Amino acid sequence: MSATTPAARLALALSLLVAPAAALGADAEKFSPLAPGGTKPYLPIPSFRDMMMPEGPAQPDKPQGEAAKGVQPEAPADPNADVAFGAFQRGLYQRAFEEARRRAEANPPDRAAMTLLGELYANGYGVPRKPEEAVRWYQRAADAGDARAMTTLALARLEGFGSKKDEAAAVALLEKAGDKNEPEALYNLALIELERANAPQQAVAAARRMKRAAELGESAAQYAYAVLLREGRGVEKDSSASTEWLRRAAEQDDVAALVEYAIALFKGTGTVSNEAEAARLFRRAADRGNAIAQNRLARLYAYGRGVDRDPVKAAAWHRLSAAQGLKDPWLEGFVGTLDEKDKAAADALSARWGERFGPIPRVSQAAMTAGGETAASAPKQ
Repeated sequence: MSATTPAARLALALSLLVAPAAALGADAEKFSPLAPGGTKPYLPIPSFRDMMMPEGPAQPDKPQGEAAKGVQPEAPADPNADVAFGAFQRGLYQRAFEEARRRAEANPPDRAAMTLLGELYANGYGVPRKPEEAVRWYQRAADAGDARAMTTLALARLEGFGSKKDEAAAVALLEKAGDKNEPEALYNLALIELERANAPQQAVAAARRMKRAAELGESAAQYAYAVLLREGRGVEKDSSASTEWLRRAAEQDDVAALVEYAIALFKGTGTVSNEAEAARLFRRAADRGNAIAQNRLARLYAYGRGVDRDPVKAAAWHRLSAAQGLKDPWLEGFVGTLDEKDKAAADALSARWGERFGPIPRVSQAAMTAGGETAASAPKQ
């Protein structure tokens, strides 16, 4: 049993990896559904609390701790199935806590159960949120050899979550977890090494570690390694390989990778140009609330590139991205040319689409403030 979580992304600026406009190439000032003003999609780096959010468990309709009242989890079909984690995934947090606590206090204690208890206390799922108690359980699980607990405990030490900040202890934990091929540990350790790299050989070692995390399936590492390949930091520049790693990360629905791989497909960078597939990927990211993808999709609908031209949908997606602060004077002017009937239809669409969005990934300040002539320039024919 181990609680699967989204990539535990270290709160380090991605400026250590890339220059913002590098993805655009020489035609950054021409129209393409890239970032207005020549910016790249921003990789969301959540807070430590967000890092701890488990991926997949159903969120209870009732207040935390009440979801399990009067509800008995179905007996697993597999008698060896993990009851605690199964309950956790379904949002039955009290049930998950009780089962995990029983196993954590057994002799010998179950280290994965201790890790799950840390998750529950860290997020306040089924129990009061207690960072110190979460760290205590992570420490016990880490001492017992659980690589996932080592990684999460390291992030806690870096953030000062439930304990004092201790970067040296955090790095030691990440190295120990990395030796066990824990992909998130390798990813975060590579980021730290890249931030500290003062010599080319240090960047080479960090890139090697990032590649290992990417090969183990860590989507954030796949995205980051694609960036390193594109920029030639720690590795030789390789546009085709960079695009391939973007594709792999996009297949795991990494939002930043979805947007950048769509850009690569639209431009034919490191791959065969495919505007229809680019539009599909922009739509996937847009459906997840990403403002940059919504903006690019709006432009595609406005010009009929990769999709049938549809001014109403163009206006609707523009409304959604603009509501998040991404300004695009050209699209604003385009929407202004629509008649009142189409504007009303666009408003209705954006209201309906916007209802299904959950937490919206952040957008870089540069992208949100970009505009002017670049954003309003004519399309490349």
